[in-house]
Amino acid sequence: MDKQARVTPDRLTFLDSLRGLAAIYVVLYHILAMPAPPLHAGPILGPIVSLGGSGVALFFVISAFSLCYTMPRHQNSGLPLVSFYTHRVFRIAPLFFVLLAFSLWRDGRGANAGHGIGETAANLTFTFNLFDGWQEGIVWASWAVGVEMLFYAVFPLFFASIRNAFSALVLCVASTALALAVQHGLTGELQERLIGPFGLLRHLPVFALGILSYHLYGPLQHLAERGKALAALAFVGASAIAGACLALALRSGFVGSMETWIAMGAIYAMLLLALAMAPWRVLVNRATRYLGTISYSVYLGHPIVVAALIPVFRRVEEAIGSASVSYLACAALTLAATLPLAGVSFRFVEKPGIRLGKRFVDRLRSTRGTPLAVAPSDP
Repeated sequence: MDKQARVTPDRLTFLDSLRGLAAIYVVLYHILAMPAPPLHAGPILGPIVSLGGSGVALFFVISAFSLCYTMPRHQNSGLPLVSFYTHRVFRIAPLFFVLLAFSLWRDGRGANAGHGIGETAANLTFTFNLFDGWQEGIVWASWAVGVEMLFYAVFPLFFASIRNAFSALVLCVASTALALAVQHGLTGELQERLIGPFGLLRHLPVFALGILSYHLYGPLQHLAERGKALAALAFVGASAIAGACLALALRSGFVGSMETWIAMGAIYAMLLLALAMAPWRVLVNRATRYLGTISYSVYLGHPIVVAALIPVFRRVEEAIGSASVSYLACAALTLAATLPLAGVSFRFVEKPGIRLGKRFVDRLRSTRGTPLAVAPSDP
């Protein structure tokens, strides 16, 4: 076990690694799913890669956990809500707006219809998830960003009201029960907006699992090293059993897409706690931490790369023949293009935006005479 891999002064490095792994899992899924007809990955890789879209559920679990972890520092800043919302906006908006500008240009060329003022305004204000027909966002794969921003809007209320693991568990149960009730049509015409693929209520139970993970993390940190190792093995074992049960349920048709999504959130929450207790080097290392650092750029940028490479994918399929080998070759090509581009966008778009947000909050605190504290950073 690498003790230094667990916590640095401002960051929980296992979260960085999980972000990186989640981003790569989503990329691998879109390499398979974006082409029409989809690629084939063979009988072994296919079932694994086909679940890669659930990497977004892992992002949501990590997001809720990390927001809980950094919120006390926002509260100690003297301007808690200003600090929280400013850091969130400057973390998300710069890269999103750059890609939004590109997407507006891409979709408005020649005979393409483009996007109207209303839809563009909804994307600029991150409210597009609330409008029928616009929920997917103009930027490819940005539906998850819209869901995240809606969760950010209400998160301070959750943080103020959920003070321990029991209340977090109540939130998990209540949000799951409410989501299931809505799924069965109790809200009439609002059902699709609330519980559809891009509705916040569909994803609230997964965020709640991240909050629960945070409240379990604190007490577990008091265990001795041997106890942490045993707890990690227990979480891995429980997640494996849950995964096997989910696979059987899916095969039998006993669960729907929403139940599957929540179950995947629970599995990922257990894996998060396992790595929190025992950050094994095979998963938590310099490479995966770097992937986590650039994961937002990887997530938002990779669909453009995949779309551009689809003609190459077809040639690779024809040349190689083997589904598994050709898929792996396509994945290698995609990552070889995506990761350097993500590194560039992180350095020249994301980092300046993060610094600008911190300077804005520091200047505001200085203007109001609030003592400067250590600026919060994402763990």
